[in-house]
Formats: sequence, structure tokens, C-alpha cells
Amino acid sequence: MKTITRRRGVRLAAIAIAAALSLSACATAGGGAVDASSVTEEERYGGVLNIGLAADPLGVDAAVVNQVWRHVARALSDSLVFLNPETGEFEPWLAKEFTVSEDARTYSFVLRDDVTFNDGTKLTGEVVKANFESLAREGIHSSAKTIVAGISNITIPSEYEIVVEFAEPNAAFLPGLSRAHAGIVSQASAESPVEVRQKSIDGSGPFRLVSYTDNQEIVLEAREDYAWAPDYYDHEGRAYLDGVVYKIIPETAVRNGAVESGDLDFIYWVDGNYIPELEAAGLTVSRSAVNPATGTEWPVNTSSKFLKDVRVRQALQHAIDRDGVVQVTSNGENLVPKGPLSEKNPYFSDQSEFLTYDPDLSISLLEEAGWDEVGADGIRVNAAGERLSLRYPGDGPAETVVQEQFKAIGVELVLDPPLAAEANQKLLSGEYDIAYWYHSSPDADVLRANYGVATGSNRSFIAADDARGQELDALLQEQNTILDKAARQAVVDEAAQILVEDAYVLPIQTDVDVWAYTPKLQDIENNGLDQLLYDAWLLKSE
Repeated sequence: MKTITRRRGVRLAAIAIAAALSLSACATAGGGAVDASSVTEEERYGGVLNIGLAADPLGVDAAVVNQVWRHVARALSDSLVFLNPETGEFEPWLAKEFTVSEDARTYSFVLRDDVTFNDGTKLTGEVVKANFESLAREGIHSSAKTIVAGISNITIPSEYEIVVEFAEPNAAFLPGLSRAHAGIVSQASAESPVEVRQKSIDGSGPFRLVSYTDNQEIVLEAREDYAWAPDYYDHEGRAYLDGVVYKIIPETAVRNGAVESGDLDFIYWVDGNYIPELEAAGLTVSRSAVNPATGTEWPVNTSSKFLKDVRVRQALQHAIDRDGVVQVTSNGENLVPKGPLSEKNPYFSDQSEFLTYDPDLSISLLEEAGWDEVGADGIRVNAAGERLSLRYPGDGPAETVVQEQFKAIGVELVLDPPLAAEANQKLLSGEYDIAYWYHSSPDADVLRANYGVATGSNRSFIAADDARGQELDALLQEQNTILDKAARQAVVDEAAQILVEDAYVLPIQTDVDVWAYTPKLQDIENNGLDQLLYDAWLLKSE
């Protein structure tokens, strides 16, 4: 049994700061900013951080809607365990102690007894149980459902204890629990209809939700009684900021102008083409938020009549100039992938030898597979007169670049995006030859979640008679049963090689979430792609 306990004792009482919630951050009116090194801890309190979002996230609960885990959801709810961004280790948070059985089937948690939710109710084992059960409901996002999949039993030995048992070993449970998708909410929120908790939840986080106005703004304010941050942070008690306002500003030029003028303090997803302009305006640009999972990837439908042949899939793999994709889509800010896992994933291994850009090899593979004639339109045909035409559910910049690269080897990529409301269902329907996906969990098990057959989404539609695919599935299932890091790494490496060597997936690029913000903003951090606001603070004017 492996037991992890909280190292620090009871936290200091929350520091009460009487500061009015304002919709503007601390401006440097008439004077320069104070040197950050001279600011005492008590002087850091106060101010409201204004953040610009490119689109309404459609909710505040990461268990229900996608992408909100990057920002709002992480500020509103805490997790049982914390992933230390410096060490990569899992540490206590709402659980002051946790134990994992040697077979990775049983997880035991001893909870803090001083945690309350925004509605005033207390954290208990029963509340955590209600949270886990709620994640299995209809309408919960797939990323959250995956975390609790396979739970066979939950017991509550005492008020502040909970034991979770799995039918099969599950080495990925702690990484899943650390994400905002599994942020613990009050029992009332956990049991609320999905459409209710999507727009309003009561978490135990350092901030509470004040208001949510569709397509306009989301307003948070600091909880004065917050006193259970992870030991990783530099201070105790409430957050330094008085509040956070997320403003929905779809137009890139308007959003950039707002952060340059000081109307906003921070913007996400900065287009690489605008970085020189933002830096010239005196803004801080951060490239530290790198996807710790898989990045942007294109699962290949091996049930497609054209793509059952591994040679055709490999031809596509080597037809992609990933350097060119990264340059066009992000002005070189994103990373060229070196395998199915991001370099920030703790189980990354370099598989770039199977991802080389080699269109001559691609053409040779296609000809060997029987696609040795090129029609008048430049697209290859086989002996049956069928054109090598593949359907894809998107039409963004990366897709357009790859479309041209495929055309250069005689393959047509038809860009045919579905309606947004139908996208998730259609990606798993098998009607596309190639699809897309994006995952953010910092663990190797994202590969099983995406490509596993026995358990997982089987996004490559691996058939029972696909021997290589079944070998891959066996490895993906096995890695999730192993707690020893080195032993698990060896199995993951084998699976990663098969995924790209046999082109069950086409890695496209590793996403870097570029941030631009006022130099007044200090100690803004990320945990993978999750934004951490607890330690953040704003310099005040002299």
C-alpha cells in the first residue's frame, strides 16, 4: 500500500481584507508600477483581474462543458488531490491523506474536516460519494465520465473517509481526480440537473460565482473563509485577488486592443502572429501552458475501406509536414509532435522516427498498395476505378494545410464539418475516414481512453481481426494496471510506437496556450493547461 499524507498542519486563519469588488483592475494611474520584490505579502491583497475570453464557455462546470476547466472551473472547485506542477507528483488537497493499493484497485481517502462549500455545507465522505456518482450521469462530459468509469463499490468508513474500489486495476485514477473535471462540488450541486450545474455550482474553491451573463461576462469573488489550499502555494488563507471577471470578446483585434490599453489584464490563446505587437506594448507573453496529454491528433478510421491497409495509413503519416502546419497555424508557437503523447506528458517517449515528412515514401507506399494511377484531377485511383478520397469533420487552418499536403501525394481530403451540436456524436459514429480529438489529462491513460477497444473510445475503430490493433489494445489495457513507473513506461512505449508506426493516429501538433498579460500581474501559474489563480496578485500604483 502506498500512502500519501499532508505535510503541513492546520492552515492560518483567513486574512480579512475589506476591499470592494470592482470591474477594473488596479490601474497604474499617473505613476509607474511598484517593484514586485518590495511588496509585502499583506500588500498583495486586493484588486480584480479582468480576463478576456474569445468565446462564451457555455458553462462553469468542467464536468458538463469542455474547455472551462482551463479557467473558471478550476477557480471555483478544488480536487481531492493536487498535481504539483514542479515535481509532477500527486499531493494532498481536499484529501489530507490517500492510500493506493498495490493492485491499483482500491483508493482510500482521509478528508480534511474543515472544508466548506460556497453554500455553507461541509465536505464529507458522503458528499464525495455523491460527486462520483453524479459523474456517471447522462449529460456529463466524456472526460469526466472516464474518471469514474469502472468503479465497483464506494464505502464511507467514517464521516471524513471514503474508499473507492474498481473492478479492474486503474492506475489513472489519481491523475483524473486532480483535474477540474473532477472538482468536488456541494451535494446539492452534485445532485442538481446537468443543465442547472452547467451554469451555477457551489464548489470549495478560493472563488465563488457571483454572476454569469451569457455571451457577456462571468464574475467571481474571493471567499474570505478559504483556508485549504495545497501546500505547494506560497501563502495561506484567502486568495490575494478580490475577484476575477471573465469578459467575452470574440473579435481578436478588439481583445488584443483591450489588453494593450489596460481594459483587460490577461488574454488566452494568443495568435502567434500578434505576439510582436503585444510584446511591443509592454505585455508579458507566456508560453508555459503546454498540453500535457496528446495535443491535436487525428484518429484514423481503420474500418474505412481505404484505410484498412496499413500502407495507406502510413502514407498519410509521412505526407504531413508538421513543421509547416505549426508555422501556418501558430506562427511557430505550437510544438511539432514527436509521438502520440505530448513532451509534457510524464510518459512521453520520442517516436519521431515514425513521423518523418517524406512524400516520396508516401507515394511509394500508395503505389505498393495498388494506388498506382493518378487521375486527371491529380487524385489516385485503384484498379476498381475508385478515387482515394477521404472525409474529415473540420475545415480549420491545420486542416487546410494538410489537405494541400495530401493532395501533393494524390489523396483527396474532403473537409466536411458537422453541426457543432452533433460533433461529439459524429466523431464516434465511424462515418468519417479521419476524425480529430484533443485530450488534456496528464497521464498515459489518455491513449487507452482514446484508442482502447476492450475499454476506451476505440476512435480508430480497431476490428477484432486486426492483429496489430488487438496487440495495441492489450498494451493499452495493461498499462493502466501498473503502478511502477518504469514498468508502466515500457508498456506505454510499445503502445505509442504501434499507434504512430501503424498510423492508427496522425499526431498534428502539440498545443501551446500562449498567454499575454499586464506586467502588473504577478505569480500567475498553470498546471498543464489549467490556470492557477490562488497565488496571483496585482501590483498597485506607487
